[in-house]
Amino acid sequence: MDDETTDVNNAQPQQTGANTQGTSGFEFAPEYRDNPSITKFGGDVNKLAGSYLALQSLMGQGRVTIPKDDKDTAGWQAYDKALGIPEAADGYNLKAAEGVDMTGFNELMKKNHIPPAAAQNIFDALVSEFSEMQADEIKAGNEKMQATEAALRKEWGLKYNEMIDNAANCLRKMCDNEDEYNYYNEKIGNDVKMLKLLAEMGEMTKEGSLDGFDGGARRSFTLSPSEAQAELNAILANPDDAYFAGVGNRRNDARWCRENNQPWISEAERKARVEYVNSLLAMAGQS
Repeated sequence: MDDETTDVNNAQPQQTGANTQGTSGFEFAPEYRDNPSITKFGGDVNKLAGSYLALQSLMGQGRVTIPKDDKDTAGWQAYDKALGIPEAADGYNLKAAEGVDMTGFNELMKKNHIPPAAAQNIFDALVSEFSEMQADEIKAGNEKMQATEAALRKEWGLKYNEMIDNAANCLRKMCDNEDEYNYYNEKIGNDVKMLKLLAEMGEMTKEGSLDGFDGGARRSFTLSPSEAQAELNAILANPDDAYFAGVGNRRNDARWCRENNQPWISEAERKARVEYVNSLLAMAGQS
């Protein structure tokens, strides 16, 4: 029976859960003992220590903790500092073309906690994309302009330049100012039908009295003798009128016009104005 007797002094208790008493008599405090992050090591202090040292090593290599949410101010401050994000948006100092206002872009980068190097890459990519889009638009516009010119040259032949001048002069006479002219010119500049219509109207108004912002108020195509005389007197009394361009004033000089904020008068417009004055003379019975 002695051989079958169990030595109670050598008996070992069965482990029913995680061993909360580590090696070398180390024992975890009650508040840590049942934490899943502790129990996964099975009470082995060496494993826990190894994990801790590995974590320290990662942190030493520049690892940062992601803030919990948008309200984690302290977490975001630590995050920004670790990644070199400036404290204020104007601290980005990104490279951009001279004159480009970076305020809005810098604020967007700061708001989204983007590091300076990444912000520069994003900005460069946007500039490149915009440049490509702009180049495509210019190319498409040039192709449309060439197609419009080809179609009109085919129809007008040697009269192409004259008819284009007619269209431009007509549009000017229908506009109240230079800005309005530029606006409509940009909108219809490549529209074949509109250019043809303006050119035909311009041909009709060469000898009429339709006028515009570069010489007076718009009027009907024909005037009575008294109306024509009054209009003629007004033109001849105005030294700034397009009729006197290059003689009584310098409105034929584009540079002078830009410097003095005056509408420029082309040679075609000056000639059209002279023809208009001649038509007024005829309507007033003076020719």
